[in-house]
Amino acid sequence: MNRLRLLLLLLTLCGLSAPAQAHQLRGLPALNVAALATSTEELFVAGFDEGLFIVGPDGNARRFQDPALSPHINALSWSESTRTLWLGTARGLVGCELIRAARCRRVGPTSAVHALLQLDAGSLLGGGDAGLTFVDQRGARVFGKKQSAPFRSVWALAVAAGRLYVGTTNGLFWGAPEAFAPGGASLGRASLVSGNLPDDWVTALLPQKDRLFVGTYNAGVVSFTLGTKQPSSEASDVALGYVNPAGLSALGDDRLAVASMDGLHTGTLSATVRVATRGRDITAIVPAKAGGYWVGTRQGVEWLATLAP
Repeated sequence: MNRLRLLLLLLTLCGLSAPAQAHQLRGLPALNVAALATSTEELFVAGFDEGLFIVGPDGNARRFQDPALSPHINALSWSESTRTLWLGTARGLVGCELIRAARCRRVGPTSAVHALLQLDAGSLLGGGDAGLTFVDQRGARVFGKKQSAPFRSVWALAVAAGRLYVGTTNGLFWGAPEAFAPGGASLGRASLVSGNLPDDWVTALLPQKDRLFVGTYNAGVVSFTLGTKQPSSEASDVALGYVNPAGLSALGDDRLAVASMDGLHTGTLSATVRVATRGRDITAIVPAKAGGYWVGTRQGVEWLATLAP
């Protein structure tokens, strides 16, 4: 019996398949995971109050620390072109250049940042308690209540068909990116009062083909038809629990994954199923480079070979 067959036999006897064994993480504590992100080689794991961990190609995790980085992290976004990891933290927006000697810097207001969106090479948009923070090579520009923005805290961001969509605690707002500035054009809005949102607190946004999926804090998910002057609700909300921040992921063929406080759900709005996970409160989903998915929970990180029922 050659070594490979012997290894497969030992894995089988231990109750582990070869693919599952290949996705075992070493040195990663049972974090309360707030966000996940991947580069071409690494997995980034953000703890809600335990800081940042970087998992290398060998599966070994190391804690990453920097004076500019708060241990209370809400969101992650990786830029492959600039090799920069952006972090939304309880103390503001931080960019960490992971080239040779890593260097982190704080950008913009020092209030909590909940959502991140890559706009183009070198440009990023952060959303949080101060509103919106636009970042490019020239610096940072803030648009929030102090700049007469019609919204309060920002929790979700998306771009589709030339429009910027901003999910806040008082509804969904949209318009051309340049309209999000003092004296800019009026913004569109969907809200509970207007009858086209089941809950004003928008926690997740996902553009997919001609639809925008909107996750809410306590009223599930709705979808809107894009490309019209006033997006109209296309489907009633589905009982998907409380949708977590950045909790919507595209799976292809009009299917989506919903990370909620009541488990991981996949399918279409009209037909979803719950995927078995060890943790009940699902906080993040990203594709694994070697196949399958990394799933963040309040109890740590899990690897799933598939999100099919």
